[in-house]
Amino acid sequence: MTDATTASVRPRPQRSSADAAEHTVGRYAALEGYRGLAASLIVVYHVYQYMRSGPHARYPYVGTPWHILLVGLDSFVGLFFVLSAFLLGLPYARAALAEQRPLSPRTFLFRRTVRIVPLYVVVILVVWSARNRSLPGDWLDLLEHLTFTQVFDDKRIFYTVGPAWSLAVEVHFYLLLATLGAALSALCRRIPDPRRRIAVLLGAVAVLGGAGLAWKTLAWYGWHVSEETWWVWFSLPAKVDLFAIGLLLACLVAARGQRVTGSRTVRAGLLVTGVFTIAAAFVVRDTGPVPRLYFHTVTALGFGAVLAASVLAGPARTGRVLGRPVLARLGMISYSLYLWHEPVMLYLAGHHLFPRPGSDYGFPVGVVILLPAAVLVASCSYWVIEYPTGLLRHADGR
Repeated sequence: MTDATTASVRPRPQRSSADAAEHTVGRYAALEGYRGLAASLIVVYHVYQYMRSGPHARYPYVGTPWHILLVGLDSFVGLFFVLSAFLLGLPYARAALAEQRPLSPRTFLFRRTVRIVPLYVVVILVVWSARNRSLPGDWLDLLEHLTFTQVFDDKRIFYTVGPAWSLAVEVHFYLLLATLGAALSALCRRIPDPRRRIAVLLGAVAVLGGAGLAWKTLAWYGWHVSEETWWVWFSLPAKVDLFAIGLLLACLVAARGQRVTGSRTVRAGLLVTGVFTIAAAFVVRDTGPVPRLYFHTVTALGFGAVLAASVLAGPARTGRVLGRPVLARLGMISYSLYLWHEPVMLYLAGHHLFPRPGSDYGFPVGVVILLPAAVLVASCSYWVIEYPTGLLRHADGR
């Protein structure tokens, strides 16, 4: 931990906390390339998952290194969580350390709503309507998805749009961050010592991380909850430790103030450590209950280290790598790609335009078919829905 001073962390006097939040997003805009990478790999994972066949839903490449790699790609949802927590938590951390007021919970939640809800509602309504041709249909499924509560229903958690469970977790995290961020900022404004303010933030992050680990540990070893009790493993309590990793990075960056770049050796060490951690988690995942139980936590730690290496490289270096045209484009449409790819895949399969599970070369052919089709749909979705509604994010200036 650096010896941060008030001067080193306080934004320029003329910049409000709202401006600082926009500056944060702009400064690390190149990190959106990670979203594009994550969304694309999750598309690949769902093709592999779809290709399971036989009475025991056997994956096609079981027993090969390809299976270890492909089945582990579900961990990239954790990259979304870590990155989201870092980008959204950084303005709160900076405001707390600089003894300033952060975005009001109303403004923060309004902007998050504008960013997340319009596309989400359109996708849910379109897909639900296509699968419920006569009313009332499964109205409870629709209600739960529109209220982001499907993660608490073991039967319907993956109905309508399977990947939408993570959006429910994101929304629950937004509510937590809006409440916790405002409370911690108010508390830190009453603490004159910068080191104590940093300690308060790190303590809060440690509590969140510990709560997530405790939830998983108690669920498995104390309550003996099965892996099919989906709400236990796919709700915010089971994922809050992943968000805590992103918040930890936000606190460390905020504590460094303007000294956000690091030496090449430090960056290389973080990158190698992160990649090794992710790879090791992939390899040992299915060797026992402990590696499987904490797999997503360990991979999130690896993603956090990789993100730290990018953040410490500074915006110029980061932009050269992650801002390349393909990654930048995928990052821009990543939210649409994430929500639309499963409905597109199932539509193609329902019209005999997608390989059948168990077919020869079904997986690579499926990737070749789905990825460009989903990118095309996502691009249209971005410009028709995301971009216009995104212009509303400044409508509430408070």
